Formats: sequence, C-alpha cells, structure tokens
Amino acid sequence: MTVSDCLDTLRAEIPGCQVAAFGDAKARLILKASHDATVQREVLDGLCADAARCFTMAQSLADHTGGSAHNITLTDREMRIYLRANGREDFLCLLCPLESDPIQLLPIGFQALAQLVEIE
Repeated sequence: MTVSDCLDTLRAEIPGCQVAAFGDAKARLILKASHDATVQREVLDGLCADAARCFTMAQSLADHTGGSAHNITLTDREMRIYLRANGREDFLCLLCPLESDPIQLLPIGFQALAQLVEIE
C-alpha cells in the first residue's frame, strides 16, 4: 500500500472527512494529501502551519515526559485533528466536520499514522 492509498482509505473511512494529509512538522510541509478538487494548496499549507504551531505549543507546555501526541483545533466550520508519530516530526492531519467524534477518530488516525511511518 502506498502513502496515497493509505490516505485515500483513511479519508473514505471517516464520514465527511475533507482532508487526510501526511506531513513533516519540522519542515512545515505536507508530503501527501487526500482531498477533493475543491481543496486548494493554500488550505493544505495553512493546515501544516497550524499543526506545527500546535505541536510547538504542546511541547513548550509539556513536562519532561514528551507531551501530547495529538491536538484538536476547532474552527467555526470544522474540526482539525493533528496526530504526531512518537519521537518523530511526521504528523497526520484530518479535516473533519464539527460533529465528528474525536474519541472514535483518534484510534483510526493513529493506526493510519503507524502505517504511514512504516511506508515512508
């Protein structure tokens, strides 16, 4: 399975998911993304910048145990879930409807992220 295949499968598995993107927080770069044609590159760039800010802020607030491996950001239109691979700069971003249940999405996302890190 390729990175693209994994992201496409993940996005299809989550109802209403607009974007499933794999990126590098340190480089501030989306490496691959699954989305429909209406999502512009600027949106992906914004998600990447938001992920980097979230992880930097979480790291600065965390104790010496390493901090959070995920962040959730809510806007007036959507839920953004950022998951980071343990000890790595790799992250997964999911852009979902506000009514999405993060408790259900986090395990699905972490499982996909583990596959993506393996593929890379």
